[in-house]
Amino acid sequence: MTTPYINIRNLTKKFAQHPVLNQLDLTINAGEIVAILGENGAGKTTLLNLMLGLMPADSGEIQLFGQPASALQQSMALRANIGVMLQQASLPGNLTVLEHLELFSCYYPNPRPLPELIQSCGLSDIVQQRFASLSGGQKQAVLFALAIIGKPVLLFLDEPTVGLDVAARQAFWQQIRQAKADGISVVLTTHYLEEADQLASRILVLKNGHFIADGSPAQLKAFGLTRQICCCTRLSQTLISSWPEVQRVAQLEGQPAAQLDTPKNAASGQQLQIHSRQPEQTLRRLLALDEQLADLTVSGVSLEQAFLQLTQAQEHSA
Repeated sequence: MTTPYINIRNLTKKFAQHPVLNQLDLTINAGEIVAILGENGAGKTTLLNLMLGLMPADSGEIQLFGQPASALQQSMALRANIGVMLQQASLPGNLTVLEHLELFSCYYPNPRPLPELIQSCGLSDIVQQRFASLSGGQKQAVLFALAIIGKPVLLFLDEPTVGLDVAARQAFWQQIRQAKADGISVVLTTHYLEEADQLASRILVLKNGHFIADGSPAQLKAFGLTRQICCCTRLSQTLISSWPEVQRVAQLEGQPAAQLDTPKNAASGQQLQIHSRQPEQTLRRLLALDEQLADLTVSGVSLEQAFLQLTQAQEHSA
């Protein structure tokens, strides 16, 4: 049997007697890109710090490649298998990009050739610039290059695109995709649900100290078999919301909330977005009650909508 890259059992961590992680279990294998989602304070960064041996657990076991995470402090061979890019990372601003790369290259017995690394990470135009002069996106590209310079097989990224503009974020996503193509497994924490949807093969949702969901983006979107129905209808939001299979009804296109109790409203209809656990039943009701139903589409929910449903369901069951 192949040894998991990460194996965590009964992990507990408390701050001021408040359990941030509570008897957490997790296994991550080779070839996965795992995104860990959670609200602020859910414990995502704490979990990464524990896996990297940067803080002690109160109880439980963490193994990396079959060895205790505490062995990272003594084992160069184990550290060489791991690349890390933490959220608060920084570098001396007076050194150039090339000087940083040359310095970090000395830390590893078999580092990536610098010309190849500079090319693959898009650093060619900035290698002679001092780190302090770089833009946010350029700094993240350098930090990513340093994280993979030692040819790791497992890469930890803690909210790596926070504060980046859209272009810089998408460029960084391409770097992660290339890392996967190069055979690197990735553990990623992020606030950006689109980021997890675009990159991850597996998504974990952390809440109240444990994982409330674990699956592919498609599996999470199918949570509760909810579907999204968009249509133009003369029926009121109040009526549709009363149907037992309907979870939520929202008005689209910035229209004022209308109850369609006037001839004008009844003639024109309103654009609604309906989330239904039984879309076939909802469609039958719509078609039976509104002969002028128009602009009808049915789709799966977005990852953001699924995330909200999952966390709200957890709150209601708590």
